[in-house]
Amino acid sequence: MKLLFNEQDVIDACCVIAAQRINGKPEEIDVDLQFNPTTGFEANARDMNRGFQTIHLTEQNIIDGIIVYLSDYHNFIPERLKVNLEFNKGTGIEAVIVSL
Repeated sequence: MKLLFNEQDVIDACCVIAAQRINGKPEEIDVDLQFNPTTGFEANARDMNRGFQTIHLTEQNIIDGIIVYLSDYHNFIPERLKVNLEFNKGTGIEAVIVSL
């Protein structure tokens, strides 16, 4: 099975992984996704209820967030997911996920 995540889906997954790191709630996290052709993908997540505490997410953290999101919220088996992040000038950061 192949899934496509748009930028908002990727942001939602980052909210989940950031909230887990600080024992917060995903709906209280604000995420800024970034792509640099030289350094790749990254994100900064802020918890609005904790004095705007910032959590830096690397490309691997974003991928892990997508896997956690799919396994925790949609019962996918994490070991069977392959995630590839892509940047599209028109639509932003997207993810292609293959469930093996």
